[in-house]
Amino acid sequence: MQEAYNPDSHCFGCGHAHPDGLHLQSRRIPGVGLGRLEARISFDPKYCAFPGIINGGVLTTAMDCHGNWAAAIALMDKGCLPRPPLTMTASMQVSFRAPTPPDTQLVIRSRVLGIKENSSGGPLKATVEVEVVVVHPEQGPAGEALERVLAVGTGVYKRLGALRSM
Repeated sequence: MQEAYNPDSHCFGCGHAHPDGLHLQSRRIPGVGLGRLEARISFDPKYCAFPGIINGGVLTTAMDCHGNWAAAIALMDKGCLPRPPLTMTASMQVSFRAPTPPDTQLVIRSRVLGIKENSSGGPLKATVEVEVVVVHPEQGPAGEALERVLAVGTGVYKRLGALRSM
């Protein structure tokens, strides 16, 4: 998403033009539902707050960028727009469930919980749930992948009006 719709972005979380950024790459998840995106990321140990534990702010940054893109893509799809609109984080709440290790493949997933228009005619707002999981190499009894949820967040993202430039 980020490279396709905003390749020159300098956003620390998802901008591919930021020399020291996280370079998050979100992709659509096949199936039903608006804003279903997934990204895979591994954090360098330089982002540790304590030995073996990634800083919560850095993790939240990746979650926020991913949620923002989920909202923008959902608003684009719902409005039949040619490009995603600019969106801004209105609020975000994150619950950390387990320490996030460095140098470990993580999966960030999103889903849009709802889109609503401001009652006074203000901008559209999308509420997005974002979760970060680590996938274990072993499998469960039915052959399914075992995952451990590290963090879950809910963000509200409002449309700013303009479409992202290309």
